[in-house]
Amino acid sequence: MLSSIARLLNISEQEVTHHPDLLINAFDEEHRILFWNKNCEEYFGITSEQATGQILEHLLPNTRHNPKMKWLDKAFSGKTVLVADGKYDKKNARYSQIVLPLKDNEGNVIAVINLVRTLRGTKNNPYNEQFFNAFKPFQENS
Repeated sequence: MLSSIARLLNISEQEVTHHPDLLINAFDEEHRILFWNKNCEEYFGITSEQATGQILEHLLPNTRHNPKMKWLDKAFSGKTVLVADGKYDKKNARYSQIVLPLKDNEGNVIAVINLVRTLRGTKNNPYNEQFFNAFKPFQENS
């Protein structure tokens, strides 16, 4: 899974695992966690070993009946989903989130990659624009 995510994002496996600005995780169609990077460990206080293989809604019960979780199923239809653009989380940090389908060679969605970037600074943070511009090709090809 790690090498597939790295190829999709065009970054190294090391960057996927230890990216300084991104929470990166991946799920299968049953919402089972396939990948959980170091920033996810720090943010949620759950290690990769604890998270991998778990159903997202079981690991994080507050997601169970959350209508916002429809992004996961929408991404499995093959669409890139912009979930949040500069919203605030419960820790009062601004974040942006985009979800990408990971497809096999035949174009079938085999997993969903969830990218969350915590934003720093002002409302017009240039990192926000850079983050989403980097994924425009995915949105156009969805």
